[in-house]
Amino acid sequence: MAYMTSPRTMTDSTPTIAIIGGGPRGISILERLAADYRQLDPSKTPNHLDIHVIDEVQPGEGKVWRTDQTKTLCMNTLADAVTLFTEPGATVTAPVVEGPTMHEWIMLIRGEELGLERDPRGKKTDLFTRLPLSVAGERDALTSDNDGGQAAEHLSAGAAEAGEPAPTVGTGWSLADYTAEIADTRPESHPSRALYGEYLRWVFNVVLGLLPEGISVHQHLARATEIEEVPAGSAIGAGAGNGDAESQSARDRITLDNGTTILADATVLAIGWADTTPDAMESFTASAVDMHPALTWVRPGNPADQQISQIPSWGESQEEVLVRGLGMGFFDLMAMLTIDRGGRFIPDAEARSGLHYEPSGHEPKLVVSSHHGYPYQPKPVFGSLPPAAWLPRFKAAVAELDLPQIPANSLDFGETLWPAILRDAQEAYYRVLLAAEPDVLKKVGEIIDDPDTDPWRLHEDVRLDGLVAQENRFDLPYHSDPVARFAEQAGEAGQSIDELTARIADGLAADLTEAQSARDSAVKMGLQVIGSARKPAAVVDEPSRFTTESRRGAYAELKRVGQMVGSGPPAFRTAELLCLVDAGYVRFLGAHPTMVIDPETPAFVMTSPVTREEPVESRTLVDAWLHKPDVRSTADPLSQQLKDAGRMRTWLRGDGSTSRAPEVELATSRLIREDGQVDPRVHMVGIPLQDMRADMTISPMPRTDPLMLQETDGAAVSALRVVAENR
Repeated sequence: MAYMTSPRTMTDSTPTIAIIGGGPRGISILERLAADYRQLDPSKTPNHLDIHVIDEVQPGEGKVWRTDQTKTLCMNTLADAVTLFTEPGATVTAPVVEGPTMHEWIMLIRGEELGLERDPRGKKTDLFTRLPLSVAGERDALTSDNDGGQAAEHLSAGAAEAGEPAPTVGTGWSLADYTAEIADTRPESHPSRALYGEYLRWVFNVVLGLLPEGISVHQHLARATEIEEVPAGSAIGAGAGNGDAESQSARDRITLDNGTTILADATVLAIGWADTTPDAMESFTASAVDMHPALTWVRPGNPADQQISQIPSWGESQEEVLVRGLGMGFFDLMAMLTIDRGGRFIPDAEARSGLHYEPSGHEPKLVVSSHHGYPYQPKPVFGSLPPAAWLPRFKAAVAELDLPQIPANSLDFGETLWPAILRDAQEAYYRVLLAAEPDVLKKVGEIIDDPDTDPWRLHEDVRLDGLVAQENRFDLPYHSDPVARFAEQAGEAGQSIDELTARIADGLAADLTEAQSARDSAVKMGLQVIGSARKPAAVVDEPSRFTTESRRGAYAELKRVGQMVGSGPPAFRTAELLCLVDAGYVRFLGAHPTMVIDPETPAFVMTSPVTREEPVESRTLVDAWLHKPDVRSTADPLSQQLKDAGRMRTWLRGDGSTSRAPEVELATSRLIREDGQVDPRVHMVGIPLQDMRADMTISPMPRTDPLMLQETDGAAVSALRVVAENR
């Protein structure tokens, strides 16, 4: 693709839509715009529409999925559980355009047939056949200047065999870069993030290749910094040579950081994980590091962007590195500090992790902590896509609710839905444990459904005596907070860091065994219910139906526990962590850590009440986590400018408390202004709205009518209607 590099002002009168953000949502917005444009009455549709896609990273992949990152980083999603195409029956307004899931795309690259079950109408295969690896460059209308471009011609496999360049996906990518991964990928594989980025680029190029006549797309490798309202009737708003300026509606002037300005009739913000400004502790830490050059602090952020090259090896420093965070950011960090530094995990049937670590000599040793002190739990190894979670009581409880009539801040989640989720989790556990004892299962089921039963503490219920041995019961409090149980077992004497590390390692070994048992693991099937209940519970809550007390209590617990047990790493990452623990490269400090800076040494000093406040000093601190976007403290210049201009405001929950999200009109995704009015032109979708909208962080899953694609469809339809009505 060619990109515009010279600043200029676009004052053409052509109807224009800007998409700010070229990641998955930006691509989907473009696809939905094109689909909607095709179906509109020509008499009510602009004869020509300019669409500008703006992203500081390659449009068609976005920052998180960019293709130049290490292939060690893998998706937390399965290859056949992600798509960017709508499907028949989807809740969308614009026409459905069928296309392959990521795994189906890989199958087609390998030359495999999808078959009738996957592709009953043949439309996925037809789409790939027409646009196999990159868009044919026959569309002269794709760009009207040197601001966009056409994708490279596809080269057949035969050409590669003849010694010609290998086939490319999008621009500058060779299949040879991913030969082994493409060959080995199964539906249940966790692909590299870079390969998913290539899938996104292919989808983007497909969208460009299928654009209807009348649409031109311009791509800008830049960052939008300002959106300024241009009043109706002004010369610049009307554009050059546009006749009666007074008849024109207001537009927006979008300024990019390379000096380019664009006049848009409608804009959709799909900015993804927007950064936040440092909080007080981060500002203090930054100042301390500035004062003491011997200290190294790797700030919170996307793992692919963190400056991990600054982290010294054990051989260089002879001191452990302090790490805060035990979620997905930690597992990414762990992989990059070992595999990407030349370390090797070698299969070893004698080791409890199944692995032996062969060090390179370049890896550090880590002391790790987090708020709860225990690593996210591994995903089950089903050998296929996971089965649907067991949620009959939860679904029945939701069905009894008249959701449209429930006002904000009035539904007690802890009374209405949380008990149903816990009972479903208990039954899912015992359905596996007691599969060979139906009579006992029936009796346990009656206890589960007794209104007087506490489903959170069912493992303590004396009515289970004689039915289920104590050690075989579903201990939800343990699985929700293992380190708290370890601290309880240690008693007043407490435990050392090494003692806690041994306990956590035993826990990891048990977690790994359960993950490998998958469907045959009562624990994993019970915990799957809690992880899977997060999305439908969020849909019930939208927008802010749950009471303040239950939101801070039971609902917060669902999200926390569900995140730990349902959004953990692939099991192979847990195996690698256990291997490193057993090899002496990772220790666990405990929960609720406190960090201070000793200016004399200088050093970061971290302690935990779980391990007798035993201090660990290091000149290196790594924050292996990522801030959630927060409009109240955003570091995104565009969001801040829109706030300052009164075109964006913070969404208030039903109790009047502020959230992290900007407020939007749910049906259209248009921003709500400071005065409470719906903005006429600017829309926002995606991750910054996660406090207000349900399921904003999950990639679209096929066969689920994904909320993300419903959201992008609604925003695209709205943007096109804005253009049509104002012209």
